[in-house]
Amino acid sequence: MPTNTHQSTDTLLREHLVELLTGGFAPNVILLREFDYKKAGIVLDGLHFSAWVLLGHIRGRHLTLLRYMQDPENNPDVWPEAPWPDNHQPASQQEWNNAIAAYERDLIEMIQLVQDQASDLFQVQPNGKTLAWAAMTTLHHTGYHIGQLKTVGRQLGVW
Repeated sequence: MPTNTHQSTDTLLREHLVELLTGGFAPNVILLREFDYKKAGIVLDGLHFSAWVLLGHIRGRHLTLLRYMQDPENNPDVWPEAPWPDNHQPASQQEWNNAIAAYERDLIEMIQLVQDQASDLFQVQPNGKTLAWAAMTTLHHTGYHIGQLKTVGRQLGVW
């Protein structure tokens, strides 16, 4: 295979990962910013989480996978016990906004790692995983829980 084909495939893959990490057609950060923080602590009947808990869980898993991507040899445990916040409600709008801002900063860091041509996305690490696996796991995990958050928001009249 000619080198330029590999380079264009690599570039295309990186672009697709970035698009999906941000949320694709429904950017995650925008969706989170639209969510009314006053409703972020409501737990609907039949659920064990609020939007606040979902955001905390998304951030915790995302941070684990980001740390792995930054330094895979020293962060090999990519799927530890899931972090679920104990409190169901942000203390204030500022706390809600700060959590969204922290998520966005971590997302930008992950995107920069994916975009960095020096990052070998397919080098198998000592734990058998790759950086591409971590990025895809992040977008899959986040997408799953963002879908839940969107459903909760619709039930609460956010959208």
